[in-house]
Amino acid sequence: MKIVVLVKQVPAISELQLDPVTHNLVRTGAPAMMNPVDKHAIEAALALKDATGGGTVTILTMGSESAAEIMREGIALGANDGFLINDPAVKGSDTLATGKVLAKAIEKVGQVDVVITGRQSADGDTGQIPPAVAEHLGMNLLSYVQDLTFANNTLKAVRKNLGGEETVEAPLPCVVSVMETSNTVRTPSLRGKMNAKKFVFPVWSIADIGLKPEDVGASGSATKVTELFMPEVHEQGVIVKGADEAAAVKELASILRSKKVI
Repeated sequence: MKIVVLVKQVPAISELQLDPVTHNLVRTGAPAMMNPVDKHAIEAALALKDATGGGTVTILTMGSESAAEIMREGIALGANDGFLINDPAVKGSDTLATGKVLAKAIEKVGQVDVVITGRQSADGDTGQIPPAVAEHLGMNLLSYVQDLTFANNTLKAVRKNLGGEETVEAPLPCVVSVMETSNTVRTPSLRGKMNAKKFVFPVWSIADIGLKPEDVGASGSATKVTELFMPEVHEQGVIVKGADEAAAVKELASILRSKKVI
């Protein structure tokens, strides 16, 4: 089985800053990390490889040269190889253009059976990349997966939805997005860490995957960010406790009177 895992380098959440002119996240110089749920996507891929008795796991990302560092985490955990899409033309790509780039890169990897992603990224938080990639590739999609098994060329998934959980099946090839609670990420071995440290990732430009500058970036994007702002910081609420319900109500009333609310 040939599996591709899509990962993303994101700014450390505590260090997020916004560009007042472009309204985009400031990524240059910001502390970076692997999108947290992507580690669970890697684990899901490795577990699927183990369960089927073979195959390969390939890490794929679109980003700057520094994004190769987060890819090393995948190699350390047990992934076989990886590819980095690095091209100035992709700057400013929305999810439509990004999905197109990733899909073309997956096609270049070739003969892919399963694409696994995290449910969404910590920076954009849209959850649109898994369905976009599935649409571009013409693959089935299993989203918000909590548990994943494979038999008879079919993936069976327990997925989260607004009403609870449901069990669904899809034949290969398939795109799968997983939840943070879907598994426990294994600890990398010493050999894995050593392999990751010296691993050299091939770098692809958009020309390498068959795209033109007008297909990506602002030109290839269907949306434009007109405003982006940090949420206001609100005072933390207070939980009123009491020996019983009546005492709690009395304490609440006292607090409201002290603040001249009542």
